Amino acid sequence: MEEWSGATWLVAAQIALPVLYFVYVSLWYGVFVVEQGTAVLVERMGKYHRTYKEGLHFLVPFVDVMRPVIWRETEAQGTGAYVTKQEMRTRIDLREHVLDFPLQSVVTRDNVEIQVHPMILYRLTDPMRVAYEVYDLSHAVEKLVQTTLRSIIGDMGLDDTLASREEINKMLTSKIKATFLNWGCMLTRMELLEIQPTQSVVAAMHQQLAAERIRRAAIVSAEGYRQQVKTTAEGEMTSMIAQSKGEMEVTIIRAKALADAKVIIAQAEAQAVTDIGDALKDFKIDPTDYLVGTKYMEAFSSIAKGATKRTVYFPFETDVVGAVSML
Repeated sequence: MEEWSGATWLVAAQIALPVLYFVYVSLWYGVFVVEQGTAVLVERMGKYHRTYKEGLHFLVPFVDVMRPVIWRETEAQGTGAYVTKQEMRTRIDLREHVLDFPLQSVVTRDNVEIQVHPMILYRLTDPMRVAYEVYDLSHAVEKLVQTTLRSIIGDMGLDDTLASREEINKMLTSKIKATFLNWGCMLTRMELLEIQPTQSVVAAMHQQLAAERIRRAAIVSAEGYRQQVKTTAEGEMTSMIAQSKGEMEVTIIRAKALADAKVIIAQAEAQAVTDIGDALKDFKIDPTDYLVGTKYMEAFSSIAKGATKRTVYFPFETDVVGAVSML
């Protein structure tokens, strides 16, 4: 075997070095590993070729390239400000993502401006749609949620907005879910973290709450006064009824006693007349004349007792002659 000369080694080295460099580049750029929960889009000659998921994969050097995707992240600082970071990624994360939006200014149906803080949870299900259906997925999702949220709350009053947070979440989810699927995403959950009215609206709400409490206190006070008046009237009515019943019983007893007394007096007078009649029989005097004469005398005696001077004339039927002058 003939020995190689120096020129031969030089030629062989010139041939071997490009081959080794090509092998090195192929191994460095053509062999890659995709982690669990991620995906890589590969384009061949500028056209979509395949989606690679977890495992070891190979690329054809200078023919296959990884398609980068614009990714935007918004982070809240300690001061309350939001900072947005944007980068190009060739690894598409298929895990669930949280997209926290800054406060959104929304006007309700009754022209009240409020600040709404939405947040969504979503998962990338189709990496090819994520790369080719939308240019900037995070920005598109933010604008979609913002416009849809303004449309929903714009048809609601302030009171309904504050009291219907769960209904707003359901309506927003149902409206943007189809668009998310077209972009290769699946909307997992939608939440409104907070709803903040402006300071003037909060002050008006506090005044309304205070007025409502004053109104309730007035109603309770009026109800108490009504119950008091009603109870007092019922007590007075019961007292008057009892007093009237007592007076009626007393009147009945007095009338009964007076009637019994008159009966007894009448019976006594009848017995007296009978006794007088029996006594006057011997003198042949009518008892009626006797009684009438007695009544005349009592009547004349009463008339004569006045303070002024009177002249009394006896009737003709009394058989009394003359007049009696009495002081």
